[in-house]
Amino acid sequence: MAAPELAPSTLPQAQASGHRIVGVTAHCLRLPYRGEVQFARMKQASAEYSIVVITLDDGTEGIAEAVCRPEFTGEDSRSIAYMIDTFFKPMVVGADPLHHLTILDRLDRIRDCRAAKSLIDIALWDLRGKLLGEPVWRLLGGGPAKPVPLTWVAHGNTREAMLAEAREMVLERGYKGLKLKVWKRSDEDVALVREVRQAVGDAPTLYVDANSKYTEFEVRTILAKIADYRVDFIEDPCRSADLTRMATLAQALPIAILGDLTCNSLGAVQAHLSARAVGGISVKLRRTGITESLKIIALCEAAGIPMVIGTDSESRIGAMPRIHLRMAIPSLAGAPTETHFFDKLASDAFAGDFGFKDGALTPTDAPGFGVAIDRRMLETFSF
Repeated sequence: MAAPELAPSTLPQAQASGHRIVGVTAHCLRLPYRGEVQFARMKQASAEYSIVVITLDDGTEGIAEAVCRPEFTGEDSRSIAYMIDTFFKPMVVGADPLHHLTILDRLDRIRDCRAAKSLIDIALWDLRGKLLGEPVWRLLGGGPAKPVPLTWVAHGNTREAMLAEAREMVLERGYKGLKLKVWKRSDEDVALVREVRQAVGDAPTLYVDANSKYTEFEVRTILAKIADYRVDFIEDPCRSADLTRMATLAQALPIAILGDLTCNSLGAVQAHLSARAVGGISVKLRRTGITESLKIIALCEAAGIPMVIGTDSESRIGAMPRIHLRMAIPSLAGAPTETHFFDKLASDAFAGDFGFKDGALTPTDAPGFGVAIDRRMLETFSF
């Protein structure tokens, strides 16, 4: 016998916050570094950042941040501001902030624009926590609060400078992991890894990032030698759109490949896992926000694949969402999170409590991500 239909008045109603979104603003900032940083494609002393603020009718703000390097992503802060203001603000203003998935579905009417969509998603999670009076780590099911260990990324300076930096950050500053940039495409990279492991001992997690600089042959004949020094991952060893070839390389290496640049969406991660082209995934909120990242995490859990919360060169504002996600999900506890770049910045626009100590960051009980904006510093760095 079929179940009787419910009368319309007795159907469950969608929970509403009692608030509406009245504003979406994208701020363009340039933040200074403590010193020059050598990246794979350029050297920088500062970088552009985008801070998105979603404002409710009572003045509550949801805040999110992303770095903007067109050399890597094809976007700068002005282009993200244009996308937010032109495409997405009309879809968001007037909506209930707790109708989160409905809002994200609207955003998907526009193709791509991953950073802009992710910023809105993260800001909505911040609003959810502030409206419900809970930190996001608790909304995600985590707790109790505890220090989240961090990985320091040693960028591509000289071998001697990277060795000194690695020693300082582990032995003096307390960082629990190290990622080394290996771009020399020679045994000099192998020597760097050997010397760093000898300097810091067996305890820290250690892995390398080639930023796709190596050829497949060089990966097999040169980079594979670092397996002798207890290295967990080789991130993005070489560039190839052929998943079959990458799978063959992955199976031949004695170290797992950590997928990053080509694993930039749920669909891309699924394709790489199905092809067995990677042995780990770098989860980056700049491209998949919180909501899509949760799906990627669940997919990797089902496949038995380890994950790392990767850095997006975030300031303290961008660090907190990554720490909340990392602390809440038990399957992410296998590796320190790469959230470290705030320690390379000379200043930022963060206001609030920031519990960084001995190479670890502890989120508070503050609602949302515990992030507020220092308006004076925002004005200082805005352009």
